[in-house]
Formats: sequence, structure tokens, C-alpha cells
Amino acid sequence: MLTTTGLYAQSIVPLSDTVNWYAIGRHTAYFRDPGYLRVEQILQPDFQSKFKQYEQEVPNFGSTSDAVWFKFTVSNNTDKDFYLHIGSAFIDSIALYTIHDNKVAQVLLTGDDYVFKQRAVMVNTFLFPLQVPKNAQQEYLLRIKTVQPFFFPLRVGTLQAFMEDTHILDLIQGIYTGVMMLIFFYNLFLYFSTREKIYLYYVAYVLSITWFMSSVFQYVFEFIWPNFPILNQYAVAVSGLTILTATLFTREFLHTSQLAPRAHRFSIVFICWGILAFLLVFTPFKITALSLAQAGIVLMAIYFLVAGVIVYRKGYEPAKFYLVAWSFLIAGFIAAILEALNVLPVMYYINSMQIGSAIEVTLLSLALADRINMYKKQREEAHANTLRIAHEKSELILEQNMLLEQKVAERTVALTQSLNDLKVTQAQLIQSEKMASLGELTSGIAHEIQNPLNFITNFSEVNIELLDEVAADLNDETPAGIKSYISDIRDNSDRIIFHGKRADAIVKGMLQHSRTNTNEREATDINALCDEYLRLSYHGLRAKDKTFASDFKTYFDESIGAIKVIPQDIGRVLLNLYNNAFFAVKPSLQPVSDEPYKPLVTVKTNRIVSQSGESLIEISVSDNGIGIPHQIVDKIFQPFFTTKPTGQGTGLGLSISYDIIKFHGGQLKVETEEGKGTTFIIQLPEK
Repeated sequence: MLTTTGLYAQSIVPLSDTVNWYAIGRHTAYFRDPGYLRVEQILQPDFQSKFKQYEQEVPNFGSTSDAVWFKFTVSNNTDKDFYLHIGSAFIDSIALYTIHDNKVAQVLLTGDDYVFKQRAVMVNTFLFPLQVPKNAQQEYLLRIKTVQPFFFPLRVGTLQAFMEDTHILDLIQGIYTGVMMLIFFYNLFLYFSTREKIYLYYVAYVLSITWFMSSVFQYVFEFIWPNFPILNQYAVAVSGLTILTATLFTREFLHTSQLAPRAHRFSIVFICWGILAFLLVFTPFKITALSLAQAGIVLMAIYFLVAGVIVYRKGYEPAKFYLVAWSFLIAGFIAAILEALNVLPVMYYINSMQIGSAIEVTLLSLALADRINMYKKQREEAHANTLRIAHEKSELILEQNMLLEQKVAERTVALTQSLNDLKVTQAQLIQSEKMASLGELTSGIAHEIQNPLNFITNFSEVNIELLDEVAADLNDETPAGIKSYISDIRDNSDRIIFHGKRADAIVKGMLQHSRTNTNEREATDINALCDEYLRLSYHGLRAKDKTFASDFKTYFDESIGAIKVIPQDIGRVLLNLYNNAFFAVKPSLQPVSDEPYKPLVTVKTNRIVSQSGESLIEISVSDNGIGIPHQIVDKIFQPFFTTKPTGQGTGLGLSISYDIIKFHGGQLKVETEEGKGTTFIIQLPEK
């Protein structure tokens, strides 16, 4: 019954018992494949010596990225059909090769990476028909690769043996799932009744454990996504959620934020741990994620066991249930890890984590019930304290009355301040009306001044003509003094004409500025309008203050044609911006500096295209003055807000300018840097 292959003696598994299973672990030879060798390479004679005899009944290689090849031979001494059973439902890839004359006669492929219906027998574990004729021998190669813990019973038996095993397994798993779902729905009902988030954390924790165990035994794959095997690769992600939900539940149940602040702060580590383990499952580091999840569950369980002891010692009674429940869970996890590490024998019918988790969630449910009783007792105590509090209310009422009187006094002060502010606003409105009346008065005065100015200019021109005629009649005998007087009179007349025309321009500007708006848009040369009001503003300021002087520059885009605007309104906006710019560059407002200061106002026009593709005309008025403080930039377009000294500004200029530009369908923006200058930007639609 022995065959010699390479350097080991592989025994043949004789199949004669049709009731019980044959554990064939010790009857196999194995080879760990760190790469991805093809079966033809494995069948080469060179590879035979690399196979080693396996020494245990249950194959167990822990968590590994290697593929493991098993080689075994069976002989059928009956007329029954036998099956190879791999007693784990959580294996990624399985290939069973039937070998004849050192060649592959048949191959069966299955595993979590394949759709469920591809399995040879449609069960949640893996069952392969061996099809060995009576009194014949058959050699097989079995290749298994998985990122899950690599340990499982490897058995051969009849379909009867499998059905009996499946009956027991389904009964146990049904009991476990039923208990877990009962606890889940019970606590979910409590959550909807109480709206306390602790029950939400607990049902999430119970659901994560139940889902993970159902994934381990492949019930979710069989009944929920049989045609999407790719989802099985991410089943371990639920273990990360288990760490996360268990941590959130424990923090809430033990009140660690009040009773164990240090433990509460450190528990954030396990929240991050669970999230990290969850995310790593969706990366190539799935084995790392599994190891991280296993270590995280054990460390978290131990840590919160210590936290439970701390909280219990501070007199929190529900912690005793938690400690007992958590102890069972730790025992189950440790047993499962020891199974994976090949220290404890592998249990087929139930997972040790299932035993620990079932006891744990049951005890925690009792703990939550005890917590409800504690709350009931607290409510009774609170009701008893209500009478005592009622006697204290009279004193509180007196204190509240005093506090109310104090608040009334404070409110009175606030109302007084509001009244004062209202008076200031009223004064500003009056000032605004005065300015409006002054505009009308200015218009009237300008009209009255216009006629005398015309006479002055005209008669000065007549005087020049007369003086030119007199000068022509002079001869050499005419005294030099008379010639000098005539020349001086003529020069004075020239000056009178010059300043008369200048005064005439100012008067025309005043008339234009004070003219009543008709709201009729006219085709206007925007460059000429900008230049006209720039000079009007500058000479107007010079007329008020002879000491004022500033340089100004213009950069006009000559390609800009006439656009339809209300010229009087746009002129008012420009005049306001120019006046503000010239005010900002006054040397008296500038900070003291060793470098000489040169006031400069710059006006630019150009054509731009908005983000929506609209053609715009942009006018920018820049100065190198004091700038606008950052904290008041948002207020400058508000009515009655001004930074000028009292009497020098109404606070309406920029507000009115903003409204005028909006009325034209444009925008008025400001860019400023305190101490370096300000730029106001007008954007008007070209059409």
C-alpha cells in the first residue's frame, strides 16, 4: 500500500467506510509555492523531491500569501462515490487536478473568487466528487491559495457523511444567527423607543459581528451575492468595523469621558485602528489588514477590559456585566488566534469567536437592561428631589427678579445708545439733503456766473484787439513807458481770457454735475469722459486748496469706442472716485518716511472678457495713498459710512456710485493694501 515518490513515503488513503469521514491531512505531501507555478511545472520530476510529508490531521499554515499544493492518493474499496471535503468556506481559490500517468486528466476550479454556481456541489463549504472506480487508485493534486487564515479540515467521505455533518453545522449556525438577530432587533427596538445612541452603537456592533461570522461560513455569499465573488475579497473589512463599533459602544456604555478620561482619550487609537484596517482591505495589503484587525481586536479587548475595571472601581455597577461579557469575548478571540497559529486544534462545527461573541452580546444586553433599571432608579430619586427643589425656587425667583432688573437697566442703556445712533443717522440724512440742495443752488449760481464770465472773456478779447490797433499806431516818438503800459495791459488781458475760459470750464462742469438725470443712455466716449472728469476733479481740488498738488497719469485703450451709458451718472461715479483718490494721496495723511513721497493717481481703461464670454469695458482708478484698513473694506459701500473727517464727507458717494454701476449692469470692486494704495475697478458691459 505504499508508493515511493522522491524522498518521502506517501501513504494511500483506503476508502471503505461509507459512514464516517477520513481525515487525510497526514496522508498528504505539500509544497509551498511563493509564486504562481503551473500544474505542468509541479508534475515535473524535479519538483517531486520538493514535496514534504504533512504531519498533522488538519492543514494549518496561518496567514500566508503562498499557494499550497497538496498531493494525495486514494483507493476505493467500495462501490460508493466519495467526495473530497475542504472544511472551510473562506478560501479564495481552489483547483483539484485528477492525475493519470503524470498528466492532468481533469481539473475542477472553485473558491470565493468564482461565482457560487461554479462549485461542483452547491454548498457553502467546498465538496469535490472524486469519481474513483471500485478497487482502483487515483492520484490528485490540490492547489489552495487564500489571504484568509490558512487552516481547515481536509477529509474524504461519502455524501451521507457530508449530509449528517451539514445538518449539525446548519443547526448550530442557525442557533447562533438566530440569537444574534434576536439581540439585534431587540436593541434596535430599544433605540427607536429611547433614541439613545448607545443602542445604535450596540446594534451596529452586533450586526458587524454577525455579518463577519456569516461571511466566514459563506452564507452571505451563497444567499446575497452568489454572482459577485469579488465582494468576498473585502469581507475582512467588517472586522475593522467591529473594532470601530465596539470602541464607540464601550466609550458610551462605560461613560469613559467622565469616569476614565485618560482611557477615553486613548481609545481614539482604536477608532483610527479600525478605520485603517477597514481601508487596507481595499488595497493590495489584504493580509496586512487581516493581521492588523486580529491584533487590534485582541488589544482593544484587553484595553477596554482594563478600562472596565477602572470604571467599576469608581462605583459604576453596570460595568460588572461588561467585564464578564468582555472576558468571554477575549477568550473566544484568543482561542481563534491560537487556532490560526496552530496551537489549538481547529473546530469544524463552530468558531470559537462565535462562542465568545454569543455569550458576550447576551451579557451586554443584560447590562443594558440593568442600565435601564439604573435610569429608572435615578428618575425616582430625581422625583424625590423635585419637592426639595420646589422650596428653593422662591429664593431663585428673587434672584431672577434682581437679575431681570439688571438686564432691563442694561437694555435701557442699549436702547439709549441706539437712539443716539439714530440721531447721528438723522443728522447725516439732513446733511445729505443739504448737499442735494447745495447742488441745486450750485446749478443756479453756475448759470448766473456764466453770463458775467462771457462778458469778461468777450470784452477782454475786444481790449486785446483795441490794444493791438493802438500798438500799431505807435511810433518811435511814443514814450517807452506808454509802450510798456500797453504791453502789460495786453498781457493782463491774455491772463483774464485764460482764467476766464478756465472758470467757464469749471462752471460747465458744475452744470454738468448738477444737471437732472433723465435716465436716458447715450453713446458716450468713455475715454473722453474719464479724462474730462479727472481734470475737473483735480482743478476743483486745486481751487479749494492752493497747496494741493498731485501727479496723475492716464492709460486709455484707444480701441474702445462709444458705449451707451447715462453720462451724467457715470460722471458722478468717476468724480467721486477721483476725489477720493486725490484725498487719499494728500501728503499730510501719509506715514512719516525717509524717502520722499510723490502723490500719483492713475486712470486706465481697457477691454476685457468675462468668464461667461461677455465683453466688458474696465475702468480702474488707482492711487498710491494710505489704503483702506482691512477691517472696514466690507463697509465702504454702505450708506453713511465714511472715513473722512466730520464735514468732509457724507458717506453716500461710494454707496450711490455702487448703485449707479449696478443699474448699468456692471460691477464696482475695490482692491487695496493698507499703506500702499487703493484701486477701484468699474466694469461695464460694452453692449
